[in-house]
Amino acid sequence: MNLTPLLLVLTLHGVVCDERGARVRRIVGGDAAVAPPEDDPVVFTRFAGKTARVLGVRDLPHYVFRGIRYGHAPAGKERFLRPRQYFLQGFENATRFPPPCVQPVPGQDKVIGDEDCLFLNVFTPTLPTGLEGLPVIVWIHGGGYRYGSASQYGVRHLVGKQVVVVTIQYRLGSLGFLSTGSKTLPGNAALWDMVLAVQWTRNYIGFFGGNPHKIVVMGHGTGASSAIMVALSNVAKGLASGIVAMSGSSLSRFATDDAPKNTAMQVAEANGCPVVSELTMVKCLQNLSPDSIIKVDSSIESQRIDNRGFISGLAGKLGSAPVFEGRRDGRSLPPVAENEPLNDPDSAHSRIPLLTGITKDETKRACQGQYKDEIVKKLRGVPDFLDKVLVKNLQDSLGLQRNNNTSSGRLLSLLDPKQFKNYLEYSKSNIHEGLGKISEATGDALFNVPAFLTADAWSKQNAPSYLYRFEHVGKKKKGYNFLKGLPIIGNSTQSDDSNDTVAHGDELAYLFDAQDFQGRSLGSNEDSNEEDDKVRDIFTQMVTDFARFGKLSLGNEEVKPFSITDNNFVQVGPKPKVSNGFRFCEMGLWLGLAQRLQSSSCKLFKVLDSQLKNLPTGVLKPGGLGGNKIGDALGKVGKPGAVDKKKVQEKLSPVSNSLGMLNPNRDKPKSSQKVLPFGIGR
Repeated sequence: MNLTPLLLVLTLHGVVCDERGARVRRIVGGDAAVAPPEDDPVVFTRFAGKTARVLGVRDLPHYVFRGIRYGHAPAGKERFLRPRQYFLQGFENATRFPPPCVQPVPGQDKVIGDEDCLFLNVFTPTLPTGLEGLPVIVWIHGGGYRYGSASQYGVRHLVGKQVVVVTIQYRLGSLGFLSTGSKTLPGNAALWDMVLAVQWTRNYIGFFGGNPHKIVVMGHGTGASSAIMVALSNVAKGLASGIVAMSGSSLSRFATDDAPKNTAMQVAEANGCPVVSELTMVKCLQNLSPDSIIKVDSSIESQRIDNRGFISGLAGKLGSAPVFEGRRDGRSLPPVAENEPLNDPDSAHSRIPLLTGITKDETKRACQGQYKDEIVKKLRGVPDFLDKVLVKNLQDSLGLQRNNNTSSGRLLSLLDPKQFKNYLEYSKSNIHEGLGKISEATGDALFNVPAFLTADAWSKQNAPSYLYRFEHVGKKKKGYNFLKGLPIIGNSTQSDDSNDTVAHGDELAYLFDAQDFQGRSLGSNEDSNEEDDKVRDIFTQMVTDFARFGKLSLGNEEVKPFSITDNNFVQVGPKPKVSNGFRFCEMGLWLGLAQRLQSSSCKLFKVLDSQLKNLPTGVLKPGGLGGNKIGDALGKVGKPGAVDKKKVQEKLSPVSNSLGMLNPNRDKPKSSQKVLPFGIGR
């Protein structure tokens, strides 16, 4: 029997031609496919010629895909090198949180974690619907480059605002940041981890319901400084649509290590590795157990705090950290951090929105907690400790100076520390008041100044920047739960002597639920508080609105971006509001802004006119040249209505580069470049 005619009929029956002439396959008869069960979410991916079936879990009210690998294990000969990209393929079980990266246990001579730790978690309110997808937040945890994991942060409050959240892990301590400042050991391996994780998000997040073209990179503390460096890196050009930097900036003291070789030599010598040849040293370190390297990191951190005092515990620079690698020489793969982003005119392509901010009392709990005894001893035993010692040390710690040989220059001369007398004045019999003055000074110098300058630098790039100050005290003081072990936090619960403190990390509880490394809730004995819930709703809405629109709104009114005339910022609390003149007089003191200090609102500080007249021609030394323009122009910053904005901008234009702030009149950047493949020629 000839079956050819019958087969032809059957074939044509399943395929018809529409009016346009294209052949379209139709479903004939039968029932619709059964929808996948809600409690057993599966995502199918296809990228780089590889397909995968990714199994997640339903964690009401959203979906979670845990422990997805984005990079191969950076162990053995791969240690200290750039990560190799992993492509999803076959069956991927994403139902368990990953092990954390290798790190010390705070307060114990113990190390936990695994070198094979390049994983991330994806949290999404909905699986793909065929639409453009939801905004995406990539979260880079803080922890002084030494502590933390992707699974510590419960994101249900953010995801509930209809965004996709990706929490990532990266190598910690010397395993992630060790550098000699040379081509043999350039460092920044962990920054490459972060870039690769963001690249993974661009490649795959569409399969999980996210929009690959609307990715905000967000972090806290060292995670915030890393977020800026990663988002503005030339190798990540075009990947981020916005940045959220909480209590940190690439200008922060803790952001980078300006003497990486010293740290590398200490790590090697303590582990018995030869240091005469860098290549031999690296090979030796690659053969050690990761625990021995991390334990030496802890020893170095303790020694530096003992030798340098409490300011180093607050300011950082206690171990391996990112380094600026300088311009690409054309003979090797490009660096991830060529120059400091805010000091690099070629990063003008970074005209993407920024949301940055600080807490009201960043250092107060540490000053009145783990460092209280040391500070009280110095207040009582060191003559004129506040102005002759503290201010001078903090001036040296300001995050503007990076390299005396660069065009960004360094601080040329600031106010004489004696001029801080009225700013720091307190009753000598009131030690508590003295502790408060120290927390105010350290908070200004180490956190407020970098935040202020970062927002100001952004505004000069014609990019919207928004500055906030988190001021709500509440009952959810969870900084310790998220950042345990970080010197500014301490190893045990510390209490200050007042109930109005909002210290480093306290705002995290209003975005995240505190969890352990396995993603289990740490629980809470706190009383239910309606104001706390309200602030959480306000703060999460701020962040997710920024991720969605690249701007902020309070109520039905849009918040204006930070400006050089108003220095406007959002005060976050139960009744958020926009205020002007962020730390107007205090920023004038720390940055030597003469015209601010001469204004009537700053007369309380009683800075001598003779001192102001003797200020150098600029706060910074612009490539070895002088000029009055920084004091003239920046002196008017934050003084509403005091000056014509256009004239101030004209004055700032030739000065901006000396501050490391981009000139808005520069030519537009060239078109985006593709990210180079990872792991090739590393």
